[in-house]
Amino acid sequence: MKRSIGVYLAACLAALSVQAASSVAQAAPTPPASPVTLATTAADQAAASGLDALAKGPDEQFQRRAVQKGGIPGQKDLYYVSYDRTYKGLPVIGGDAVVSTDAAGKVLDTVAANEGGLAVDTRAKISAARAKSIARAQLSTVDKVEGGTLSVLAGEHDKLVYEVLVSGTRAGAPSRLHVYVNAHNGVVEDQVDDVHAGTGQSEWNGPSPLNIDTSNNSTVDDTRPGLRCVDYSTNQPFTKSSNSFGNGQATSKETGCVDVLWSTQKQWDMLKNWLGRNGIDGNGRGVTVKVGLDKVNAYWTGQHIEIGRNNSRQWIASMDVVGHEHGHALDQYTPGGAGREAGLGEATGDIFGALVESYANEPAPFDTPDYLVGESVNLVGQGPIRNMYNPQAVSGHPNCWSSAIPGTEVHAAAGPLNHWFYLLAEGSNPGGGKPSSPTCDGSTVRGIGIQAAGRVFYNAMLQKTSTQTHFKYRVGTLNAAKTLDPTCVQYNAVKAAWQAISVPAQSGEPTCTPIQQNDFSLELSSASGTVAPGGSATSTVRTTTVSGNPHSVALTVTGQPTGVTATLNPASVTSGGSSTLNISVASGTAAGTYPLTVRGQGTTTHTVTYNLTVGTAPAENDFAVALNPTSGETNPGGTLTTTVGTTVTSGESQKLALSASGLPAGATASFDPATLAAGESSRLTIATTSATPAGTYAVTVTGTGADATHSATYQLRIGGEPPANDFSVVLDPTSGSVEAGSSVDTTVRTTTTAGSPHKVHFSASGLPTGATATFNPLSIESGETSTLTIATTSATPEGQYTITVTATGTDSTHTATYTLTVTAGGGPGGCDGIPAWSASSPYVPNDEVSHSGHKWKSTWYSTGAEPGHPNSWAVWQDLGTC
Repeated sequence: MKRSIGVYLAACLAALSVQAASSVAQAAPTPPASPVTLATTAADQAAASGLDALAKGPDEQFQRRAVQKGGIPGQKDLYYVSYDRTYKGLPVIGGDAVVSTDAAGKVLDTVAANEGGLAVDTRAKISAARAKSIARAQLSTVDKVEGGTLSVLAGEHDKLVYEVLVSGTRAGAPSRLHVYVNAHNGVVEDQVDDVHAGTGQSEWNGPSPLNIDTSNNSTVDDTRPGLRCVDYSTNQPFTKSSNSFGNGQATSKETGCVDVLWSTQKQWDMLKNWLGRNGIDGNGRGVTVKVGLDKVNAYWTGQHIEIGRNNSRQWIASMDVVGHEHGHALDQYTPGGAGREAGLGEATGDIFGALVESYANEPAPFDTPDYLVGESVNLVGQGPIRNMYNPQAVSGHPNCWSSAIPGTEVHAAAGPLNHWFYLLAEGSNPGGGKPSSPTCDGSTVRGIGIQAAGRVFYNAMLQKTSTQTHFKYRVGTLNAAKTLDPTCVQYNAVKAAWQAISVPAQSGEPTCTPIQQNDFSLELSSASGTVAPGGSATSTVRTTTVSGNPHSVALTVTGQPTGVTATLNPASVTSGGSSTLNISVASGTAAGTYPLTVRGQGTTTHTVTYNLTVGTAPAENDFAVALNPTSGETNPGGTLTTTVGTTVTSGESQKLALSASGLPAGATASFDPATLAAGESSRLTIATTSATPAGTYAVTVTGTGADATHSATYQLRIGGEPPANDFSVVLDPTSGSVEAGSSVDTTVRTTTTAGSPHKVHFSASGLPTGATATFNPLSIESGETSTLTIATTSATPEGQYTITVTATGTDSTHTATYTLTVTAGGGPGGCDGIPAWSASSPYVPNDEVSHSGHKWKSTWYSTGAEPGHPNSWAVWQDLGTC
């Protein structure tokens, strides 16, 4: 049935395309759509048509929620488009769905939490206030009650409910509880808690010193937006006069934040390089982590992570606990949200903890890759709290799935899925010092490597729904493996691992016919390093046979700057073997970050990148600058002060001149004193006038000495009465590429953020020559959307432009920006047949494009990095004119 419906839909679309083509035969050709556009268009058509699992009743509709990319980074892009279902305009809880496509817009699969055909009386008999009162009673202490949205709860018997979100505590633990109260009789039909508890290790990362990304001498990572580690008691990051944190003791909360940042940054890089995911939320953002919870536990609260202690009062901020808690966040931020069936959420956390341990590959005695959870922290004095290769070795947790699992305590219930992942990654008898793993049916399972296993599980996560079960994960992982590996080697391993933990075959699960080829994967034990001039570094290049037979792989490395030598020993391995990457940096090498590309050439070709940072020798006499406080708020006309502290970090004290930049209009800065010796302090006074505009400003305070210059940032907030009616505006997408003479569209979305919906009018500026901007409609009510069409002419110059969309409401004005790339019209690619660069296309190392009359070769993974732009020096190599 799936095939016949899909063929019928494709035939209809093809017929429409032929008719459209015949009616516009003389029209100018349009540029090819981006993979994201192709994916969303195909998915939207499938959702509208009710294709396969997307069946829906006459009163039901699907609304697109998000698009996430999976597949194999740099080799095969897959897209997963999630949808929310509505019934007579009401949200349907448990009605979500996902459509998966390839980069060409071909629908690969459809999954839904509910088959549709809802029939519910939508007339409420109790009030939202009454529902909130009932929901409050579900927690022992209540901090906040939100929501009260009238919804439909899909299930065996569909019901009209109020969804109420109650935040507080129960049984002494934090809770963020979704309570579904029957809108007809007040019965609590269901509850789902966003808070998930987990446990793990402590300070235990190394060797020291760890290189962590921080900003403004604080435990905040501005290179990964949203990632910050704070003191649980103050909600503030740790700050230092120097950019060196912690004392190496796990009883220090500051040391805990060092471990948090180190672990999270490794996990962030693993998600990008192994799974192709952008940040924790999939949109380039992370979450706040709080260290200092006075409980023997750790939590994902649904909004942030809280790190507690072990019985020795050491903060458990190690690799696998931080990776586990971020695993809960990933579960929430992928389609369907966190699963309700016992064991799925906790196993997901453990799997991501194992993945980040493997990616970081720390040496003993630190947190080495081991598939144990909590083995070093000794949380309650009894060693590891879970064992993935033999779950029953800890507290008798079940190795095998049974009908009892859905009713088992959630941490114990993680055993079967943890066991499945180990069998898939390593096999039942992996050798090489790795532990054997017993199977429930006595079978022998061959592993595919943890990186490939992680990709299979992650791509299955991108297909999950809110009614996820172990059975649905079996189907999802088989679909993912079949799509990722057409040889069926991974499919067969996935199937064998499920059989080995007693999860039976499911109706409708896919079959796989192999397309045999030899293939391998390539990974680095450490994907980055910082080396001072005159120093050296090493990393292990690992290969794994992922399909076919072991075969010869030739290894090379490119991208070394002048003064850097990189060699591989050996230069050729049989897939499954390893080589050592040796990097030597000459004493005169210029400081900077350089991507080195390691290429493996076998039957197929794969690349990985090592990011080498060459540091500069420290100044003989050096100092640090810190502000206390680092931020302040005042109304126009007010005054703020902060202390500028300086510290000698090496050599002798030197004379410093202080200055400030980044002040808003009408504001002035004065220092008392304006010059001082390193080690002394000054008082900075910022005075504003009545004309200083409201807003938040980053004021940079700079200390300039004879041997060094350093800065710190003060966040200046100028207040003002908030508008009675306010709104926000965003563009979707925020960028696009168009050939001169064609047009491109984006959706302008608004949301009412204060007051009532009100009229919003649009305008656009920054257009290139010959381009026009049209809004349809030109004015809307806040909360509605408009379509912006940017049309170019053949005379529009090639280049990249920032278009500012201004939205003017009743009481406020907001802007959003759109990056428009105009490419030259004419011949194919515009340069000797080489494809023209596109801002919306993803590129991998060694891709060649043409742009601005030059040939360019990609040296890194990128999307939107323009060849020749000053910020793209590390991404593109200029091969000369063409």
